Amino acid sequence: MFNILYNRDIGINLHSFLLPEPVKDVGEYGAIPTTGLTSGHQGCTGCGMVTGTNQALRALKLMGKHVVASIGTGCNEVITTQNTSCWGETSVDHNNFPNTGATLSGNIAALKALSRAGAVSPERFVNLGIAGDGGTYDIGLQALLAWIARGEDGIYICLNNQAYMNTGIQGSGATPYGANTSTTPFGKVVHGNQRSPQYLPDLALAAGASYVATACPLHHRDLMIKVQKAAAIEGPCVIELYSVCPEGWKSETDVFHEITELALDSRFWVLYEGERDRAGNNVLFTLNYLPKRPVSALEYLNLQERFSGMRQLGDMVEHAQALVDARWSFWKPVLEANGLERKEVGYEA
Repeated sequence: MFNILYNRDIGINLHSFLLPEPVKDVGEYGAIPTTGLTSGHQGCTGCGMVTGTNQALRALKLMGKHVVASIGTGCNEVITTQNTSCWGETSVDHNNFPNTGATLSGNIAALKALSRAGAVSPERFVNLGIAGDGGTYDIGLQALLAWIARGEDGIYICLNNQAYMNTGIQGSGATPYGANTSTTPFGKVVHGNQRSPQYLPDLALAAGASYVATACPLHHRDLMIKVQKAAAIEGPCVIELYSVCPEGWKSETDVFHEITELALDSRFWVLYEGERDRAGNNVLFTLNYLPKRPVSALEYLNLQERFSGMRQLGDMVEHAQALVDARWSFWKPVLEANGLERKEVGYEA
């Protein structure tokens, strides 16, 4: 489908071979008073998607872009627009569960028409679609893939909290193996979700995306740099944000930092990016974070009661670890090139 290339360098990467110049690190902008979401949201304490959305908006506004956002039905839409909008100086439309990608295309077409009429300058705007994993992996997947196939300039951000949290904690295509949800309950016969999750960046690249990336609010510089890259790269760009959900994950509200850190150190969540060179049909992958203290899958599962049943079954924990190890093995050439392969053997207890 495409040729896989690896960037040997590991870490935050301001550069892109798709751009003539590197994007600016957020610290280079100085003391610019820039807001993302404004006050008044109704998110739960410890909610990750609020922080992720805020950082994404700040990154775009630091670039001097006016954001035209198409936000899909879900937690993020409800908590930021229920009583009053928290989006500030952003043009926002709320769309239904299945059609974030379609309304994103509508906004793009409208701006093109305004540009032809001389009413707006296209370079001052950025088109953003933003939805949860339910509205992306499942209900909205057709619209998303169709948007990518059209090859339009814009950014699609998936706020992945790994289930349909707004409608009763039903399992989605992003729900981890073994997780207890209302549609994948942990019982005597079936032990939670029996499927391995899908991976949005893989789907997006297969559909033809120019740029894909994963990010998390804990590493805000990395997240904001990736959003700025996506705003500058031609063609459809897709970014997936790890979004802690205390309500759905059955975790304490004050361990946002700890859960995210364990997700990275256990490799349940890998920070990386992929850039497509259409002329050579190559995709260059960059690993952005290497755990200093690799930990086992079990340590990550321990802080979330949605995995409480699974943790008691050694074979399920081993299978979860095998899934993580299989995904991480993709990065073996990068680790070997940096002489790091031996450090990846074994986990801290």
